[in-house]
Amino acid sequence: MPETGVTIVIPVFNKIEITTNCIDHVREFNKKCAYEIIVVDNGSTDKTEEVLSNYKNIIYIRNQENLGISKAYNQAAEKAKHDIFCFMHNDVFLFEKEWIHKITNFIIEVPDAGIVGLYGAKTVRKDGSFKGKTIVHSKKNAPTIKGLFERVAVVDGLLMAMQKSIFKAIEGFNEDFTVHFYDKDISIRAIKKRYMNYVLNIPFEHQCAATRKHLHNENKNREEAREIFMKIWACFLPVDVTTWLEKLSFAFKGFNK
Repeated sequence: MPETGVTIVIPVFNKIEITTNCIDHVREFNKKCAYEIIVVDNGSTDKTEEVLSNYKNIIYIRNQENLGISKAYNQAAEKAKHDIFCFMHNDVFLFEKEWIHKITNFIIEVPDAGIVGLYGAKTVRKDGSFKGKTIVHSKKNAPTIKGLFERVAVVDGLLMAMQKSIFKAIEGFNEDFTVHFYDKDISIRAIKKRYMNYVLNIPFEHQCAATRKHLHNENKNREEAREIFMKIWACFLPVDVTTWLEKLSFAFKGFNK
């Protein structure tokens, strides 16, 4: 049986050094895996175009303006040659050898796997937030995940992997969400289609939205995205995949504080 390959999609806007570090890091930790890397440049004004247009063994897509993360992901998906997609930010670094294999094997071996990532939450509240005790992640040196994987309601957009067939079934990313809430939206659509979302135990570091820190009207964009999200999903929320045992554990911890 031939190895299942992965298409890794990285949207970028400036910060070329972070991008090249990310690409090189993927290569360093995945020397035995079959994959391709597609970088979508959303109108960078630094040296991103100059560097990446000559970078070896990547597919480079250049947009003349910033079309948002969702549009970039959908663009790349149309050009992907592999049957598993891994959408990730350029400031995420995974620290496990052949981590592509781990993600791929999980997606193939778990029939109900919808969206798989590294950070998520078991509960999405009525207001659309997921802050709280149900957050699960595998951050390097400080993971909250308890085993090899945990089921979650929402997978955070720092890394979201899924089969091509599932991407098509849930109709890709909603392009009304340019920077925020696209991850919550697609995660809930996966659940609505009766898939399950998961966080895997793969150590990672995230440089905390390094490519978004200087976006204009960041808070306004977030609030507008939240309003769109609530119009779509208010009647479906809250979404909660915590088990009775987990709820009991949360309550016990609160009682002992």
